[in-house]
Amino acid sequence: MNQRLNQKQLKELKDCFNFFDGDNSGSISVKELKKVCESLSINVRERELNELMKLMDNDGSGCVDFQEFVDVMADQFFREPTPAELEAAFDTFDQDKSGYISEEELLVVMSRFKGNITKSDVQKMISAVDKDRDNRINKKEFINIVLNHNKN
Repeated sequence: MNQRLNQKQLKELKDCFNFFDGDNSGSISVKELKKVCESLSINVRERELNELMKLMDNDGSGCVDFQEFVDVMADQFFREPTPAELEAAFDTFDQDKSGYISEEELLVVMSRFKGNITKSDVQKMISAVDKDRDNRINKKEFINIVLNHNKN
């Protein structure tokens, strides 16, 4: 395991890995990687998927195991997102381009990730980051939570 990661970070990576590993085989296949990309509305060609797998699949097994996943993803915990990445992430949630992430928008996007998320879960998420108490997340609040999360 990567020595720079703490237990919380390793658990987050394990949860993410398990989400990608749809058949619970202990590895991520090209087919599973494609499904995750599609659920995030990321259009990738077969060639791009294969190139991504080659970068991650160090042992040449054709699948990515948890250690290979950790090796690739660990650096993300220590990397500050660029302004363009933050804008793109916010825009993924702000589907009506209002400049705010509403409860409904957060529910739609989070359902793609987690599946069985409830309205109550979304309300808790919003109240945790909604500093101006308008029941929605503005860009400043979003960027603040992303940047603070990366430091933990």
